[in-house]
Amino acid sequence: MLTVQYDGSKFCGYELQPNGNTIRFELENALNSIFNGRIKIIATSRTDSGVHALMQVINFETTSQIPAKNITKALNSMLPEEIRIINSREAKNNFNARFDVKQKTYEYLIYNEEVLPPFIKNYVWHVKPKIDLNKMKKASRYLEGSHDFESFCAAHGDDTDFVRTLSKIEIRYSIIEIWSGFKIPVIRCKITGDGFLYKMVRNIVGTLVDVGIGNIKFNDMKKILNAKDRKLAGRCAPAQGLCLIEVKY
Repeated sequence: MLTVQYDGSKFCGYELQPNGNTIRFELENALNSIFNGRIKIIATSRTDSGVHALMQVINFETTSQIPAKNITKALNSMLPEEIRIINSREAKNNFNARFDVKQKTYEYLIYNEEVLPPFIKNYVWHVKPKIDLNKMKKASRYLEGSHDFESFCAAHGDDTDFVRTLSKIEIRYSIIEIWSGFKIPVIRCKITGDGFLYKMVRNIVGTLVDVGIGNIKFNDMKKILNAKDRKLAGRCAPAQGLCLIEVKY
């Protein structure tokens, strides 16, 4: 069982793709070199192209006698610098990183000023129109709890059951200080749930931003949910502002 962090900016997402480098390809390629075999991994989340992770969990099976604690250093010596193993340990029998998850938390960062600092372009969505946070917060309340989220599921996913439970949506201003005196104001949208549909978080954030800038009324959120129609929801937020930050089993 591995805990993985990565900057997804240069990758075509987590899952294997025929025409692009992916997080899974790099991980399996390194594991195959270490264990001299064909390792197949299972991950908590199949993050999209450009999406980041602070806590991606993966598991795999091997008959190797290499101590689990030694795998971290071995993998990090082989992986690109954008991917790092934080820890490695033995998992319980029949553990499945994807299906045993009880709760996931994603966080999305929005920069709502006129000029975007170049240092953060790969980690925020730059929205120039002024956002009303109170409207976003009011709209988000309609999404908490168990609902059919088909209106927030992108096409071409493999989901057939659209019911998910969002336990909490937190929206707030925050200040990031990356160098002394260089402070960057961002809007943080933190969404916690038992699972998410294809591009669900990005579609929710995009819709909430449309509410915040006045394109959608906050009390229309209930109508959007009940319609089960992606066309009624707002835009899909770009990938670079999204990060998988916590997983609970």
